[in-house]
Amino acid sequence: MTVARLLRGTRRAKGWSQRELATRADITQSALAAIESTAHDTRGATLERLISATGYGLFTLPTTGRCAADWADEIYQELRSKRRSEAVAFRALIGLSDDLTDAEPDVRVALCVAPPPPCGDIRFDAAIAAVVEHHLTQLYLPIPRWVHEKNRFLSIAWVVTQGVDESEVPNAFVRHGVFLDASELASV
Repeated sequence: MTVARLLRGTRRAKGWSQRELATRADITQSALAAIESTAHDTRGATLERLISATGYGLFTLPTTGRCAADWADEIYQELRSKRRSEAVAFRALIGLSDDLTDAEPDVRVALCVAPPPPCGDIRFDAAIAAVVEHHLTQLYLPIPRWVHEKNRFLSIAWVVTQGVDESEVPNAFVRHGVFLDASELASV
């Protein structure tokens, strides 16, 4: 995860503007904007102050997998890009699924702890929660609270796989209102 993505995702998960985080961390909004856009490489002390201002801590995990919050930010960036490719955003969702599949149980939980920022599309917000719940419940691992927030469930189902039999949809996905065939949860 890049510093820019970490800060942007953490700030957005809190629902804060750049100005609000900058004020809390005692830096200028323009300096924060430069960091978030990767135009400026920040020092460790500044990064620690920014992350601390959100109420989070900064830790390193022994993994090449990316966390749910990082994948959510990638989906967000894709959906607001000029291309706005739902297919590319969906591939990022599958990337999250692949990373969780490959992770050891303790790392799998750690990759899901931080609440992902909103993707800008409630279908993807629900799908991220479903992916996390699905992979953690497979090994009877604890589910983070954010997975059960109201904004992570769809009132009108998103049918990803047309004609899918509900028996082929993993339980976590049914609960979140995302209907896709279980075979679609991994890269080919």
